[in-house]
Amino acid sequence: MSDEVKNKTRSAPLLDAERVQQWTHIPHVANTSTPAGLVTSRALLLVGLVALLHAGAWWVMQQAKAEPVVTPPEIPEMTVELTSPAPPAPPVEEPPPP
Repeated sequence: MSDEVKNKTRSAPLLDAERVQQWTHIPHVANTSTPAGLVTSRALLLVGLVALLHAGAWWVMQQAKAEPVVTPPEIPEMTVELTSPAPPAPPVEEPPPP
């Protein structure tokens, strides 16, 4: 950082003393509002609904699964195709005459 920036004077304070005094002397008022979202009866209804959904999910998971039908694998017949001709048969030696 250069000396010019370090020695630069501020044009005005960030907060005036008067404004700081106004902000620090705001009286505290306690929050007296009540939550209007969930009353006891609705909370119990929600708990009952959640319990019912969990019981239904548990019942579905406990149902016996149908055994799959076991089918033997189908293996197609193998055919061998030769691309080169068969080798010649070995020569047959005739036995010598007696």
